[in-house]
Amino acid sequence: MNNRLIWGAAASTAISAAGWRLKALTNRGALAAIGVGTGIASGTSWPGATLLGTFFVSSTMLSRSNGRSDVAAKGSQRDEKQVIANGGIAALSSLIAGGGDRTFAIALTAGALSAATADTWATEIGTRSRNVPHLVLSGRAVPRGTSGAVTLQGSLAAFGGALTIASLATILIGRRSGWSRALSVGTGVAIGGMAGSLTDSILGELVQERRRCTSCEVATEAVIHRCGARTEQIGGIVGLDNDVVNLVCTIVGSLVVVPFAHR
Repeated sequence: MNNRLIWGAAASTAISAAGWRLKALTNRGALAAIGVGTGIASGTSWPGATLLGTFFVSSTMLSRSNGRSDVAAKGSQRDEKQVIANGGIAALSSLIAGGGDRTFAIALTAGALSAATADTWATEIGTRSRNVPHLVLSGRAVPRGTSGAVTLQGSLAAFGGALTIASLATILIGRRSGWSRALSVGTGVAIGGMAGSLTDSILGELVQERRRCTSCEVATEAVIHRCGARTEQIGGIVGLDNDVVNLVCTIVGSLVVVPFAHR
């Protein structure tokens, strides 16, 4: 454990520093990323770190290539709340389960990161769609940027993100625990990722805080819109923002994997 803690802290610090220099992380976001990365590496060693790196690099690249500032609550630079919302459950799962069955710990970590990846890819790619977004439960067409709204392009992106993490987890686990268990875990990770992303959309539609720019009158998740105007709440529960919903999303992703990951 001590060796994993040392190299995990060193690797997380190096990667977080790179992310900070590239302005992908705020100052506090970089510190939070060091904590999350160290926790995951301490519990699951390099397999968990590989999964986390896949999520972080792919999400950062998509954010950088996407100019959807109207929708994003905080732009492409992640702060400490976003880091914890997307990676906190993965780190906690790694630390709790890592002292026992390492494969089980990797599986829970992969489930949480699969949900985070699916949701992030869906948002980053889905907002580029020219199709009108619709709410999941009501099916009602809504303006672009409405919390909980989905498009076909975004849904396919979510599946791609979940499948990417699931495939990687299958390979990593297969090399250490056999392919039968690895395939079972991979299936659970893929399902968990999609379940987490769907949960995110449902909560976004039903209870997530929804806001609108008082100047531009466009839907957004930001408190201060990119035009500089303060936004107003137009629905949902006060304080139940995108970070809280993302945290729940990763909890669902991790829990779904549990029955698939036992020996």
